[in-house]
Amino acid sequence: MAASLFLPLLLPILFLLAVAEALPPPCSDAACGDQVVRYPFWLLNASTSDCGYPGLGLVCEANATPTLILPVKSHRYRVWNIEYDTHTVAVSDADADEPAAGCPRLHVNLTIDYTTSALRLTQSDSNITFLYNCSKNISWPSAWELSGCYGGYSGKRSYVLPDGGTGAEAYESECEEVVVAPVLGLYKEGMVGPPGTPAAGAVGEMVRAGFQLMYNAHSGQCGGCERSGGWCGYRHSQTDGGAMSFTCFCDGGPTADRCAKDPAGPSQSRSSPGPPDLLGNPPQASAVATLKFERSRAAGKQRITWASSFASLH
Repeated sequence: MAASLFLPLLLPILFLLAVAEALPPPCSDAACGDQVVRYPFWLLNASTSDCGYPGLGLVCEANATPTLILPVKSHRYRVWNIEYDTHTVAVSDADADEPAAGCPRLHVNLTIDYTTSALRLTQSDSNITFLYNCSKNISWPSAWELSGCYGGYSGKRSYVLPDGGTGAEAYESECEEVVVAPVLGLYKEGMVGPPGTPAAGAVGEMVRAGFQLMYNAHSGQCGGCERSGGWCGYRHSQTDGGAMSFTCFCDGGPTADRCAKDPAGPSQSRSSPGPPDLLGNPPQASAVATLKFERSRAAGKQRITWASSFASLH
């Protein structure tokens, strides 16, 4: 009788263990310090296969504070938080880490190709424009002069346009460089007000606060793989200089496109749940997805850095 009372308590635990075992090794959670990386993000390493979405690969960087880095060509973005349930990622330009209280010195414009990338800017974002080392002074009410910028010793000045500007201002004022940067709209709105200019260091704080990206689930070739019961990923070629080729990881092993259908059953031939429910998979997977998310949230505010096979930078 007593044993039967414990059976309902054991069933959820046994289910979670079964789901964890169902994940093929390339698609399992990975760790970087106390951070957990899980599908559709993936950890770049020296192994022959990586499971996850293109452009969402992360590199674990070992230092005093372990970080995750996803290079965008030669540029990087800090990832402060990944919300798997809402598909949003809080990021900031790594250049903003450099100490410059009155003059955040950014160097690149972030451009995302929406036709190929799983990432998008969100409605929470708003652009600001930096004009660096301008030979002519700018007197527009909408321009804030920055202090402490390199070039000030030569009489040149730098500015930020909180309304985004058009870029034509750089020509008119003979500025050496113009950089358009996304920031959080609410953060910017809180700075724009009487007496009309921000407090010292406020622009740097706004840039370091970063912006928000959203990633699309079930998109493109990955969607076809997932609908067949697999996990989207990539494998390193042993003969083509280490190039990566698309791979669909299935219960029966990796394939080049999607999992084979079971002729004796429905098209979803998996004997175990698919990827976490954030990708629209069977509801029985939601328990383990929630468990993993809470565990990663409990890890604290570990800094993460990332990105950009998904973006082209100019």
